[in-house]
Amino acid sequence: MIFSIEDDAPIVRDLLPDWRARFGAAGGRLELEIGCGHGGFALGFARAFPDRALVGIEQRRKFAAELAAKGARRGLPNLLVLNGDARLLAPRLFAAGSLAAIHVHFPDPWWKRRHHRRRLVDDRMSALLLGLLAPGGVLDFRTDVERYAREAVVRLEEAGFRNAAGPGRFAEAAPDEIPSTRERRYLASGEPVWRLRLLR
Repeated sequence: MIFSIEDDAPIVRDLLPDWRARFGAAGGRLELEIGCGHGGFALGFARAFPDRALVGIEQRRKFAAELAAKGARRGLPNLLVLNGDARLLAPRLFAAGSLAAIHVHFPDPWWKRRHHRRRLVDDRMSALLLGLLAPGGVLDFRTDVERYAREAVVRLEEAGFRNAAGPGRFAEAAPDEIPSTRERRYLASGEPVWRLRLLR
């Protein structure tokens, strides 16, 4: 769940976190997950890639607390989970061009017209995501809603992302892809997942 609200508070660039101090060498390869849910991807990622650091931002306080506790119990020092709205937190946490990858898995499509402002993939958020990625950085987007996927690919390409699969095309699952908790259900049932792999 990502809420779109106006944000007019100033951003103090010299007070951004020192990620290398927090994560050590892994902070040199910093990635972001927006909307961690139950944490299947975040936990799998941190275990599989100890040389990378993942910051997860989860809107639901309970989910964020549970995931942080799981990460601590499993001894995953390269995972940090924060509770909040990614639209507000991301520009205060990360310098422009500092992220190697951003992962957005199964965001709420917010179908009703009056809720469209809450969608993650709108023009303002698309520009923010593009700006946070380093040159060559990857936006890993997955959804189970075909219509949302088709709208997202158009909007994200118009924002300036380069589609690794070709304009308007969806990506195949990578051999080393780590599924989220929700995605595991679709993989087990054979239901389709729409993937985008977009580059800055």
